[in-house]
Amino acid sequence: MKRRLVSGIASWSAAALLMAGCNMGGGGDAEPKLKALGKDEKATIKVMSTWDERMFNQQYGLLFYAKHPNIEIQVASTQGAITYGPDTDVNAEFEKFIEEHNPDVLMLTPDLYERMVEKGKLYELESVIKQDKFDLAGIMPGVLDTIKTYSGGKLYGLAPNFNSQALFYNKTLFERHGVPLPKDEMSWEELLELARRFPTTGDDSSRVYGFSLGNLDSVFRFAMMIGSTKGLSFADPDTLTMTMNTDGWKKAAQLALDSYKSNAIYRPNPNQQFRGGSMEEYYKQEPFIGGKVAMMLSGTYYMESLKQAKTALKDDAPQWDLVTIPVDPNNPEGSPSSFNIGQIFAINSQSPNLRAAWEFVKYINDAEYARVMSKSSSMTGSVTTRSEFFQDPEGRNVEAFYKIKGNSAAYNRSMAKLPQTFMSQLYPHAELEFKEVMEGKKSVDDAIQAIQERGQTELTKAKQAKDLPK
Repeated sequence: MKRRLVSGIASWSAAALLMAGCNMGGGGDAEPKLKALGKDEKATIKVMSTWDERMFNQQYGLLFYAKHPNIEIQVASTQGAITYGPDTDVNAEFEKFIEEHNPDVLMLTPDLYERMVEKGKLYELESVIKQDKFDLAGIMPGVLDTIKTYSGGKLYGLAPNFNSQALFYNKTLFERHGVPLPKDEMSWEELLELARRFPTTGDDSSRVYGFSLGNLDSVFRFAMMIGSTKGLSFADPDTLTMTMNTDGWKKAAQLALDSYKSNAIYRPNPNQQFRGGSMEEYYKQEPFIGGKVAMMLSGTYYMESLKQAKTALKDDAPQWDLVTIPVDPNNPEGSPSSFNIGQIFAINSQSPNLRAAWEFVKYINDAEYARVMSKSSSMTGSVTTRSEFFQDPEGRNVEAFYKIKGNSAAYNRSMAKLPQTFMSQLYPHAELEFKEVMEGKKSVDDAIQAIQERGQTELTKAKQAKDLPK
């Protein structure tokens, strides 16, 4: 009863605040106005954070306090409050946390953001953005489009940072071996053809590999990556039906297998892990930085590693640049991007502190915050969503991280409908199937058929057990 009473008071306060703002706006404005805080007016907001208070303040709080000393922040950290397990409905646990703590500002994953919008729990930002003449033009269009994909075309939140992938390449190795430099929007076939032009002779300590998948050393996952680029889906999440036994998937699998068999793809040796030493020694043994790999897929975070490597290795550091991840040449605009927004900041529609909450969300998404943070290293490896402040001092092609217009949000939302344990059960089996193909014990067709059948068995079990995402 008490919680309902508090909620009712909060709702009434929010409504009263909106009405007051509308009246102060004058001129018969149809859109509600948020009254600005007075110069000496104090406010306190509670911010839900997936980080602890120290990390939150280091990334956001301290800079905000310097700009808004009259607004106090209470951090409601979810760390330790939510227990993760194989059967945990994480979104439901977060919703329970929000109900109990009633934060003003919410740090949300895209799927939780979507759920909160559908339930009417978030404050729409478009009217106050217009009211405050907040600059949306400086934010990368792909960021806003991705957020809107989760919220019916409207903005209920903003994201100050994003992660993405690109193809890093070692310019020195390409020039030394007379191989043409990579270009934006290559197909997988074009990329792998470049990789095969590097010599495949010599022992492992001296030879150069054309391409590396970074931490992703898996033939099956590579086939999945190629198939995804070509717009293929391995399962229908609405009917819980496997859709992998097709010519398209067989061609994607064959391309991945042929690439590994060509010996052009670097595979890390677990027996040659770094055992300790100086930072110079560490960077020299790293495959791309040490000059063993000509091209590598990696994320925005890797630029910081390359920056630190240059400090440690000086003239021995690689000369590198970037191009986009591969696309489907038949549909480059429809190719899934690697664009990933980890956290969306939104405002609780029941907050009695709408203006103070908006001041926080507005500040961490504005140009001033982006300018300051662009001078420091991100704790998460993410980079600012304002393109003006995402630049490379040496003129490298960082646009490769956000150039591809394809939106992966719809695909990710669709795949989220699959049973939670399905992929963890399918991948080990699929890896064994591809291992047998690599060893010449099985054909690609037989392996795909086996994966199709095993996957369908698991989907049927999940459907019967009703083990589906809520």
